[in-house]
Parts: sequence; C-alpha cells; structure tokens
Amino acid sequence: MGEKKEDHCFIVKAEYLQPLGEGGLLPSRSFRHRDLLQSAPHAPVIKQKDLIKTLHYLHFSNTPVLVLLSDSKHREDYLIQSHLESCSAKEILCRWPQEVIPVPTNMTPLNLIVEDGLSLTLLPIRIINRYEEGFSFQIPEEGRLLGKRRVGRHVCRDIDIILTQDGFVARGKLIDFSPLAFLVRVTPDTNSSLIWMNTHNPCMICFYANGRILFSGSCRCIRQTGDLREREIVLSPIGNEIRRLQKRKTRAPRLRITPPLVANFAHPFVQKPIQRDIHNLSFTGFAVVEKSDESLLMPGMIIPATEILDSGTLKLNCDVQVIYRHELPKGKICYGMAFLDMDFKSYRHLSHIMVHAGNPQACFSSELNTDALWKFFFDTSFIYPKKYHMVQSCREEFKETYRKLYREDQEIEAHFTYQENGRIYGHVSIFRAYQRAWMVHHLAARPLNGKHTGLTVLKNVLRFFDGLYRYPSIQMDHMLFYFRPENHFPNLFFGGFARDLGNQRACSLDLFAYMNHPTDIPQEPFPQGWQLTDFSNSHLPELEHFYRHSSDGLLLDVLRLGQTDEGSESLKDIYLRYGFLRNWRTYALHKEQSLKAVLVVNRSSAGLNLSELLNSIKIIVTDPAGLPWKILINALSRLTPEFQTDVVPLLIYPAHYPSEQGLKVDKNYFLWILDTQYGKEYLEYMEKKTTITLQFLVKHLLRKIMPK
Repeated sequence: MGEKKEDHCFIVKAEYLQPLGEGGLLPSRSFRHRDLLQSAPHAPVIKQKDLIKTLHYLHFSNTPVLVLLSDSKHREDYLIQSHLESCSAKEILCRWPQEVIPVPTNMTPLNLIVEDGLSLTLLPIRIINRYEEGFSFQIPEEGRLLGKRRVGRHVCRDIDIILTQDGFVARGKLIDFSPLAFLVRVTPDTNSSLIWMNTHNPCMICFYANGRILFSGSCRCIRQTGDLREREIVLSPIGNEIRRLQKRKTRAPRLRITPPLVANFAHPFVQKPIQRDIHNLSFTGFAVVEKSDESLLMPGMIIPATEILDSGTLKLNCDVQVIYRHELPKGKICYGMAFLDMDFKSYRHLSHIMVHAGNPQACFSSELNTDALWKFFFDTSFIYPKKYHMVQSCREEFKETYRKLYREDQEIEAHFTYQENGRIYGHVSIFRAYQRAWMVHHLAARPLNGKHTGLTVLKNVLRFFDGLYRYPSIQMDHMLFYFRPENHFPNLFFGGFARDLGNQRACSLDLFAYMNHPTDIPQEPFPQGWQLTDFSNSHLPELEHFYRHSSDGLLLDVLRLGQTDEGSESLKDIYLRYGFLRNWRTYALHKEQSLKAVLVVNRSSAGLNLSELLNSIKIIVTDPAGLPWKILINALSRLTPEFQTDVVPLLIYPAHYPSEQGLKVDKNYFLWILDTQYGKEYLEYMEKKTTITLQFLVKHLLRKIMPK
C-alpha cells in the first residue's frame, strides 16, 4: 500500500492505532482522534491501483474494515467494524454487521479505515447507494497513509492474563499484541483494588492458555483507561534477554546448516502461522532473523508445538522459548530460541544433523549396518573370547535385538558412530535403562588414519547428553555408566569427575563384584526364620540406612523403590511397544524381621547390553557379617530359573562381600551415576579434561619427532 516511509511526520503514536473493537456500534469507542483526519491532506498518497489491490485482498480474505460515521444529531464520530460484500471495478458493497442493523439515518459514512496492525490507511467514501444491510461506494482516486507503527500489532484470542504488583492481583484477557507493547483488559481480584496499582512501578504479568503458561515477565505501564471495576492497560516488556540456561564457561557449538532448516509454528498469542529460516543451530536451541517491522517474537515467549523442517522431509517436534532479542543492521532483529522440550526421536534426528554437518564421518543416524557393527566389536576386542563364550548360545537373539535397535526408529536408544566408507571406527550407545535413568555403554574405538577416535566419540556423546537431560519428555534424572577399575579411559573421564567433585549425592561411584552364577542349582528349604519375599516399603528404611552409611550414593534414587509414576507410561510398556523386553523386580532376603540383602532381578532382551548387566541380579548385602553365602545361594536358586541361559551375572555390593565369604571374584565393576542437576558441572569438567588430553597428545607427538 504505497511506499513505506518510517521517518516522515505522519508516523503516529501507538495510542492512535489501538484496536477499535470487534464489531458493532461502539459508543464507548467513539472516535476522538480527529487530528488524524486533519493531517490527511498532508499525508503520503496511496494511488487507486494500490487501493484496488488492497480492497481485493480484504474481500478475498474476509478481513474486516472500519467505517467512520458522523452523527449529525450529536456531532460525534463512531466506528463500525464491517465487511466487504463485493468488489467490482466501479463499485464496492460494504455490509453492516447484523447486530447493528438498522444503522440510524443520521449516521453518515465518511471514510473507510484499513488497519492492518502496522499502518492506518484512510479511504474517502463517496456513497452510491445506501441500504438497510449496508451501502455501496465508488473506489476513490487516492487514499492517504495516516500513520505507521514501528512494528505491527495483532488482535489476540483466548489468552488469559494475571497481573501482579506488590500484592495487587488482577485478571483478564490479552486484547492485542506487539513485541514492543500489548494491551490487556483486567478486573481486580476480590481482595484487590485497581487504585492500589502504581503505574510508575514495574509489574509482573503472566499469559496462559488452556492451563499452560506462554509468557511471564516484568513490564512497565505506558498508559491506562477505565474505572475501578475494569481497566485497559498498555504494557511494555522490560528487558531484551532472559536467562533460561545456566551460563557455561565454554559456549556450545553453533552451526549454519545449508540449506537452512525451517522453524514452523503457530504464534501462541495471535494463532498466526509463522515460518522462519533457522540462522544457526545448536544442541540447545537456534536463532532466527526477522525484519523489525514484521517482528512477532518477544523474549520470554513460550512457543509450543514448534516444527523444525529439514529440506521439507524430516520434521522435528519441540517446544521452544524466546530468550533474547538483538538488533542487527538494516532494520533486522535476531532472536535466540532455547529448546524447552523435545521427544527422544526428534532429539536423535537433531543430533545427527548437528554432528554430521560438523563432521561427515560422525553419525547419530537411527539406521546402521549391523554386520559392520559386529565386526567392529570383535576387531576392537570389545567382544573378547570369554565374553563371547558367555553369549554365543544366544547369538541369534543378539542379532535380532540389534537389528531392531539399529535399523528401526524407536525412542529407547541412540547410538553414535564414527565411520568411513561403511567401516566403523568408533561407537557409543545410550539407552533408557530405568524409568528415569539412561545408561551409556558400548564405548569403543580404533584408530582412523593413525588418529585416535576415542575422544571424538566421547565428546559427541557428551554433546548429545548436553541437550538430552534438559527435556522433561525424555525423563532423564540420572545417567549411568559401568566400567572396570583398570580401564584407564573411562576411569579418567567418568571416575575422575566423581572423585574430583567429592559429592556422592551429585555423582556416585560404587564398586560391585561381578560373578557368573549357574542357573541350575536346585532349591533347598530355608533354615528356620529365613525368607525371600517381594520387597515392600517396610524394608526401605533399613535399606536406606545401610546404603546411606556405606555409600550415600544414587543407586536407590535410580531404582525408585516404592515410587510410582502416575500418568507416565511404564518403561516395560514402552519397550514392549517396540518388541523388546525390559523389567526388573525387587526381593528382600531377611531373617525374621532383620533385612539381610536386597536382590534386584533385571531382565532385558538378549544382548541389549553385551555384558548382560541388564540380564543380571544386583545384590545389595545389607548385613555382610550376618548373611552366609549358602543362604544367598539358596535365595538365588529361587530366582534364576526365569533366565534362559546357563549362567546369570551377579553384581554384588559391597564388593568385598564375596571374598570375605572365601569366593573368587571374576572381576569388579564401578557403577557411576550422575544426578543430571549437575550436568553443567560434568560437562565443564569434561571440556577441561579433554582439552588437557589433546594438549598431552600433541606434546607426546612432538617428543617422538624431536626427542631433544
């Protein structure tokens, strides 16, 4: 509609352009800005051909217009929101809304006002005919651009608000919105009064719809109208940035993807479909750029059900929040968006986009050539002879488990590989092992072109974890990792953090004895007073007392004994949905009323973990001195028949219990557990440790080349 000029004298204040109602004759919205009309002769001209384009679009989209009428009897001007009934080359038919018919004869249409949220255009009306239902008029030779905002304003629907200020509370509706200012209509709570509101001080406002918060933040009052029963207030948000994530010493990597990904969403306040190119992308969010006069975003705004489209084929679903607004040259605005939530499938696809764009050899793809994976496991001795002897009888089941895990899209597992020409040089996997705990396993690597790939694998799984633990839908309260004490690599990067932190309630390290136990030992009657029963809440205090004094770690938090997740699908049912087995059951071994041991029978599909740590029995011996090994064997004989293998792994805590019973232990395992509330500290530790390790490798190489 004519040339856009933002520096001429006809730019008007925002209060002149407030919405003028949703229809009907509005005596409370009488038009009191005749100074706008008086400035019309000097306003920029909009030629007839541009007016016709505008009128045709308004008619096509059923967009309402405002008709300015003059009341000759009372000498006042009013506005009626109307619709264009038809458009021809010579005549425009305008229809009154049904609720105001008939319009009094003393009300004469003077001008048509087109308000599109950004500009105000005035078209003089030359009436051809007037009817009870409306009137027709001739398209004028020209119109006038009376005013223009810096940014558009949009009518809102069904957005509830709560306004608070130092104990004062008011509730109401969001009427219209722009990123710079918004209009609300409020009434005070029963025990509050609008006279309490100090318009010179900031206030807090919360927007919500369908019980979900969409924005909360500090605002200042620009102006207000109304009485003590109801008031309309124009508010402006304070600040261009919020702190959603804890600040880190090292910024997460940002990538520009070519061609760019697209963010697609419905604006949460105005329900207008929006599509923006993604300027840069990270594991925790992305940035978009808008023209300042077309801006629709505001720091603090939460946008549910956002879709990220990759070349129009792959669609990722997420909830995001606008966290900053930065002005750029040439009238553009950059907005930073943080991911608030995302389902696991979407996050795995996002991770693949991120790592693959940064390094074509790195993949988080859901599909993988399992033959290449098996060869990698054997070549790297991840499956060593003793382990293969244990699993060979179930090898076909193992193959089927991995075919489904690595070739089908599911939400229980993700794997990172470093490969070239289909050959794998590095691998690590993470899967959901307990209801709210995920487990890292199968960390293995071999050199590629003489370069070590282990650190590359580890860094990428840590970047994956950086986003993973933040999202409520993924349900990750804890991360687990089993490793042998003599294995230097994980002992440095996992065990080292636990020891440096020195807080077992943040990151625990418990040593377990590992033994293979035969499953064909016959049952014998328990001696008098001994029983093996299902674990109950009555056993919990004694177990907690023992574990708190022996470790004070996080194992019981992971097991969540006695806790339920109402409203959440059980992990057992999630695994069943994809054709897998995963469950665990807990038993108590006690003598009379004294708890002696807790046995957790873990079952999973064969090979889900190649060391079968999830096809095992975890034993917590709460009274090592009071539990003879023979009694424990007797209890195990009642639990092992459900296993279909010749032996079942036992993980025994405390690790010294078997040797105190005169038994030889196959090996020991550390169980490392991280409370994800300390994810930031762990990532910073890892960034520091991997940097130091890389420096060490460079120095080591230089010493080889130049020993002197």
